[in-house]
Amino acid sequence: MNIRTNIGAKKLLWLAVGLVLLVNAFVLGKAYLNRSEVRVQLQLSERELELPHNYGFSEEDSSSRVSLDWTTPRTEPINIDMNQWGWRYNRELQLNDIHFRSFQFPNCSEKTRLRQKHSAWVLLEFNGSSYTEYVAQMEQYHALITDLKHEPNKKFSEKELAEKRKGATEILVEAKTESTRLFIIDAAADRKLLETALHKHPTTTNSQLFIVPAELRASYYRCDKNVKHPTEIIVDKLAVESLYIPKQFVQYIPRSSNVKPKAKFTLEISYGRFFEPWVSGFSRN
Repeated sequence: MNIRTNIGAKKLLWLAVGLVLLVNAFVLGKAYLNRSEVRVQLQLSERELELPHNYGFSEEDSSSRVSLDWTTPRTEPINIDMNQWGWRYNRELQLNDIHFRSFQFPNCSEKTRLRQKHSAWVLLEFNGSSYTEYVAQMEQYHALITDLKHEPNKKFSEKELAEKRKGATEILVEAKTESTRLFIIDAAADRKLLETALHKHPTTTNSQLFIVPAELRASYYRCDKNVKHPTEIIVDKLAVESLYIPKQFVQYIPRSSNVKPKAKFTLEISYGRFFEPWVSGFSRN
């Protein structure tokens, strides 16, 4: 009985080992095939990258990873009451009718209308017109707040105005020197729709456009009465957002409790055959 038990245990052990080896072989094979073709390369600085929240406090593998920091354009008019910091971390995106319909979200009358998460393709723009427009918006907001004058019995006290002027200056400086220049500007269920949009979108000398997979959902307010943005979606995340930093590069990134790294550096990010990115190069600025 003990012999049979031992034989059975050994078989299970070898089966487990074989399964692990098979999985590892599959993962390594997929990674090799992905890196056999480079579709796009980006030179991203610390502005477009975020360190893990436990960076500097843990020796775990998570400290050797970095996440892509991106946002989406905001279209609301500039006013003195706007949440300027909300513009920095936006996830909402307005689509045209064709791109929105490509997702075939359930009708609002159906019980399944809340099951609206989709795998998708998104069009990313690096250092292009969306970032330029964002800086212009923050300049407009800064000018608006700077020109405000305190008057007795009016909306803001002198102390409140001083705080708003300080906040407006801070976010303008951040927009020009620290904010991400990586914007998701379009999305569709069909990649071909975005390829057409990519070729039509204006570019500058230093800008880049590329298409990658992501996860998104319909707007929370899509089924509300008198909804203002019927074709709005919310981008949850890129399909691959966390990137492993090779050991030879980690030593050059100072350990810190800040999510946004303070050291100036550039990572070369390559997207491969399966649109999966990896860190392919590093340089200190």
